Amino acid sequence: MLKEYKAQSEEKEKVLMVGATASMIRHFNQRNIKILQELGYEVHVATNMIKIGSMSPEENERFKEWMKDSDVIAHQVDFERRLGTIKGNILAIRQLKQLFKDNNYKFIHVHSPLGSILGRYVAWRFKVPAIYTAHGFHFFKGGPKSGWLVFFPIEWFFSFFTDTLITINEEDFDIAKKYMHARYTTKINGIGVDVSKAWETPIAYKKNAQKKICQELGIPEEGILISSVGELNNNKNHKIVLDALGLMSLEERQKFYYIIAGTGTNVQILTDMAKNINFSDHFQLLGYRNDIHDINFASDISIFPSLREGLGIAGLDATVDGTYLIATNRGGVSNYLRDGVNGKSFDPENAVELKNLLLANLETRPKKFDTKFDFLEKFDIKNVDETMKKVYKQWTKK
Repeated sequence: MLKEYKAQSEEKEKVLMVGATASMIRHFNQRNIKILQELGYEVHVATNMIKIGSMSPEENERFKEWMKDSDVIAHQVDFERRLGTIKGNILAIRQLKQLFKDNNYKFIHVHSPLGSILGRYVAWRFKVPAIYTAHGFHFFKGGPKSGWLVFFPIEWFFSFFTDTLITINEEDFDIAKKYMHARYTTKINGIGVDVSKAWETPIAYKKNAQKKICQELGIPEEGILISSVGELNNNKNHKIVLDALGLMSLEERQKFYYIIAGTGTNVQILTDMAKNINFSDHFQLLGYRNDIHDINFASDISIFPSLREGLGIAGLDATVDGTYLIATNRGGVSNYLRDGVNGKSFDPENAVELKNLLLANLETRPKKFDTKFDFLEKFDIKNVDETMKKVYKQWTKK
């Protein structure tokens, strides 16, 4: 009896992390998982590891190995993309219910619109507290009316099922405090980036990285290299960059080179657009890359043109790495982009404005390598992780 009681007392409490796609967990929650484990929890992950989202199949396999090696218990849930279908959502709810029946979760942490909706609903049914990180509301200042008509009522309704609501930018935080009904609301500065490491990287390394990338991609020394990082979809809006280049004269356009790191459905669309403006020799789709910092060091300009963006880690990474940033004026990008200081913002539907911003850099080439901005320090991973620890500890004590 004593031995059995001791085994029971040493059993770890369980926490469930929920995201509609494996890429959501991989890109935004690996450190959160480690924090939870450091707090003594057994961490379970519920996600779709078949329809994986914005990462390569190879990266998905590495992520599954990481979960296995890190003692994370992974569960396949057949979430669909966006808001899913009735049939698909019923299946995902059944799968989640079975997990809650089989495991006594202390609390859950949910992400992505669909994962957060279904996860919070099932948690409410089982009376389990739910933490929800909103990675950028689909309704925002300057955004389409459809976002307010469709997503605002959904977020408002499910906020009643939310114990802690975490936003990642100032605008969303203000909306959450004013309109949502979570028990607690807090803000983190995105998922954090390693500001300290970026700033400690030697200039010699950055110059070597620039040389290596430019040699690999065939970028001449006199060329101005533009880069974007992100999934090849309509929201990431890489098309506007090619539209802007297409508005230039051939002589102006040929001074630029444009590369995009990412995978997605718009490969052919972007390829055809480059061909139509006689830019194919200066345009490359790199696919999934794990050397984004080196690409930033090699780039003269980073463009982040999303139509909707919660915070935009790719843009944040670029400016922390010292790359001049031209980015969307929508969403949380304004939290780290200061016009005329570390870059310029623009209307992501205005190709003429973007063209003029690019041409301005023909005369005054942006500085590189030694550019640091103190206002970016709050985005360091140490600060973000400290906030997440406080959020988790709040429910650890209950």
